[in-house]
Amino acid sequence: MQIVYLNGSKLQLTWREMLGQFRHPLFVGLVLVVSTVIILVGPYDDLLMFGPLKLGIFYANGFGSFIAILILCLYLCHRWRWNAYSLVTVFVSVLGSTAWGMIVALLLGARMPPVSDLALVIGFNLVFAYAGEILHAGFVMPRALADMRGTSPQAILAEFLVSEEGTLKESFPGPLPVVTRPAASPSVASPPPSDAGRHIGESVTIFGQPFRLAEIMSIQAEEHYICLTLHSGARHLLRGRIADAIAAMPPGRGLQIHRSYWVASAALARFSQGRSAAQITLVDGRVLPVARQRIPQVREWAAAHLQTD
Repeated sequence: MQIVYLNGSKLQLTWREMLGQFRHPLFVGLVLVVSTVIILVGPYDDLLMFGPLKLGIFYANGFGSFIAILILCLYLCHRWRWNAYSLVTVFVSVLGSTAWGMIVALLLGARMPPVSDLALVIGFNLVFAYAGEILHAGFVMPRALADMRGTSPQAILAEFLVSEEGTLKESFPGPLPVVTRPAASPSVASPPPSDAGRHIGESVTIFGQPFRLAEIMSIQAEEHYICLTLHSGARHLLRGRIADAIAAMPPGRGLQIHRSYWVASAALARFSQGRSAAQITLVDGRVLPVARQRIPQVREWAAAHLQTD
């Protein structure tokens, strides 16, 4: 999925990486810091006139509902392949959590506030929510993703800034091996299939970028991009269709297990199947789903490959 932040910068994430950020200690710490500041400022104390116990219940419901609604908004964007604009997701989360907080406050005995006071509360919540988003994008996100991907925060920031024309070279003049810019003009949706890629010997060129065939582990569709993962752990984002990238790979090098995933044979570690679903485990520990209609083909491919190793 693609996250679009307030300044227009974009970042490609998998759903697993998105959930991993919410569990990361830095994100938990950010939530605790912002929550503590809000409690110390106490913008609702005069409005509610609650004691410590009721205030604690009110704040717990407010903070918890905000995170829950935010995750729901991001999941819907992921499920329906929408861009997750923080301007929209954070705004909806603030409105939803404010509404739920007022319901809880009324149940605890508070009086219904006038519209002017309610507007001030919403404005205050929006300011703190977007301030938290800025801290998350600039400090928490690159470090959390660096831990999950086994790379450096600088590389994550470079990936984050790759959508801003001219910013990448100015901010990070050194080599950035884990991030590649699209070879085609940003105005072109995707390169023509004939120019998508080609392989020569033990190398392959995909959307203008050369790679060693032995280094490629998997190709994953990410909306208008593909994410190509190497055995070294490096991830390359390239603009184009996964069908064109797979067409560039030599026959017999791997298999498309799902409409969104192609896996190299050398990257396969395990195939497992339940009653109605199947999945494969890669040598780096990632677990990928197998499309239902592809299960027989993937099972045969996995059996042949694992027996020969």
